[in-house]
Amino acid sequence: MNRSHFDCQGFGLRPLEHPLLRQCVVAGLALLLAACGGGGDAPATQQPPLAGDGRAQALAVSQPGEMLTAVRERLRERARLAPSTPGALWNPGLAALQPIAVNVGEGGGAGLSLASPSGTWLQEAGVDEADLLKTDGGFVYTLRPAQPLRVAGGSGLYGPLQVGVQRRLGPARLQPLPAITLPEDSRLDAEQGGLMLSADGRSLAVLTRLSRATDETCTPNRPCVAPLPGLFQPPQSPQLSVQRMDVSNPAAARTGTRVVIDGQLLATRRVGNALYVVSLHQPRLAWDALPFNATPAEREAALASLTVAELLPKVKVDNNPSRPLLAETDCWVQRSNASLAVEVTSVTVFDLASPTLAHRSRCFAGGAEAVYVSAGSLYLASTRQSYVARTLLDMLYPVDMNTDIHKFSLANGDVSYRGSAQVPGHLGWDWQRKSLRLSEWNGDLRVLSFTGREGWAQLNDALTVIDTPDPSPATLTVLRENPAARELVTVATLPNAQRPAPLGKPGEQVYAVRFVGPRGYLVTFRTVDPLYVLDLSNPADPQVLGELEVPGFSDHLFPLNERLLLGVGREVLDDNRLGGVKLSLFDVGQPTQPLELASTVLGKAGSVSTLDASRHGLSLQVTGGTARIALPLLEAGTPWRDWHDGLQRFQVDLATGQMQNLGMLGRRASADGVDISHQRGLVLADEVFYLRDDGLSAYAW
Repeated sequence: MNRSHFDCQGFGLRPLEHPLLRQCVVAGLALLLAACGGGGDAPATQQPPLAGDGRAQALAVSQPGEMLTAVRERLRERARLAPSTPGALWNPGLAALQPIAVNVGEGGGAGLSLASPSGTWLQEAGVDEADLLKTDGGFVYTLRPAQPLRVAGGSGLYGPLQVGVQRRLGPARLQPLPAITLPEDSRLDAEQGGLMLSADGRSLAVLTRLSRATDETCTPNRPCVAPLPGLFQPPQSPQLSVQRMDVSNPAAARTGTRVVIDGQLLATRRVGNALYVVSLHQPRLAWDALPFNATPAEREAALASLTVAELLPKVKVDNNPSRPLLAETDCWVQRSNASLAVEVTSVTVFDLASPTLAHRSRCFAGGAEAVYVSAGSLYLASTRQSYVARTLLDMLYPVDMNTDIHKFSLANGDVSYRGSAQVPGHLGWDWQRKSLRLSEWNGDLRVLSFTGREGWAQLNDALTVIDTPDPSPATLTVLRENPAARELVTVATLPNAQRPAPLGKPGEQVYAVRFVGPRGYLVTFRTVDPLYVLDLSNPADPQVLGELEVPGFSDHLFPLNERLLLGVGREVLDDNRLGGVKLSLFDVGQPTQPLELASTVLGKAGSVSTLDASRHGLSLQVTGGTARIALPLLEAGTPWRDWHDGLQRFQVDLATGQMQNLGMLGRRASADGVDISHQRGLVLADEVFYLRDDGLSAYAW
């Protein structure tokens, strides 16, 4: 998706001094050129009517010719609006960038499951997620560049990628086995791509994007410079790759079937041996090549020549010819959606036990704001409204912004539509955090949306943004499926008439959301950090149990047990500048009176952790009465200077609530900082593994 890998908000008020923030600024420049969401900054009169129940949001199977007719109507409407929107770009590919990554938060599902058997931190128990480091207990698999190249301000994952295989020999000992180099066109996105280990551990799926002719060109003497999508050239047609590897004999691992699909990779999840790959296809049409001053006749000729095949994504298996990924009648349409974007969101289900990666696909004729997957359901969030990048680091949403939620069943590995609903507001400014604001428990879906119109990506924006916030900037909605009507009905909301207290103070933004069974945790922030403890045990009557204000803020929340909650975020200095990375240990055993038991700050201003790029950045193991925490860190010794990186370790005594700093492993100095977005730690038994650009290391805990 070419989004920034790092948290621009975390770098305080001096944006260009930090080498990692340059990535954020580059990504942000592209945002200024395009509208987001439903396809552009269309006048308010062009927004579709918004109903209060699920029926207006409902999806229907596309009938032959229906998608083609709808796209032609949208393109005609674009032409009609063009004179009133000079300079508007109707390129949804830029919209897909979303706002700059702002503090990746942690959402969560039922129970206290901390990681998958393969070591990756999960949002939902039993629903695995792709990552750069996987293990079956006996072998460790990694995805990294075969020869890392230096780029301005650090190292990047460019050039050929390599799947490493290491055998565990005993305490802190690894035996390297032959690695597998992937095809030259493979590229890696920090959050969506990576490795997925099958349920039986006999196969790996490697998910990457494909480079294009205009992608970054890298040589050891010419560092990679990725072009800005849509800025200097027309948007390319991205593709994603699913490469199967046979690791039934890890010492002789080999590549197998490769499936290439048109589109950007939005999300991957695995339940059993069913791998769900969600992708967004934005077709390149002859219409897009027309000059701005094309005549009506030329536009109509382009529309007349348009075919359904041009709208739908294609798939290519190994060296076989490309073919349609699906048919029009495999798609659902939302007939009330008047968005002007031309997008297709596909859900492809792969069988990881199949040597040929047998797969089948369904699609939604529209874009996706978020993808959330539980053990038995998949949810797509979408919008029929427009929103724009108002400034480099700021998004502006319509006052009446609403989000549609569509539920699909995953029974028997199939994808079938169950119903839709609408919730007020939006899911925030950060693509990676949006899905973490949804959580299913006992069949009900909890959604934490934000009704504020403006957001910020830097602390100075938080202090200067002019806004008239709603009385309740955050809204919790509980949705329940009504099978008879094929809709999701609202069971309850919070705040409500009986419980009117807002979730957050005026002008605050939602940062972290964590759902754990009948409990919810919410962090909002503008100048201080209120932590809210929510009681969700009665879906019809959610309520706030307690609130705690502490300096700084947490934007990642990890439950250690039913009593202790770990927060990772930022220190806020007296002059409202951001300081180092802050860890807080909260006691929520008495939910009406939450406490901060301990806190520590790592580094000075400019310090970042891998959590700023991926929720998989922290490794957490709870064994007996101890929680072990490993977090890759880029630490500034003095503000914005004297950087070094390594794997920071902590240990928490779950009985006493004492948190102990065990120091940093693999510490190394860096004159200008490094890109740690692809670093990972993994705590396994009495060992800890550390993956970074120079390889995988093993240490005794």
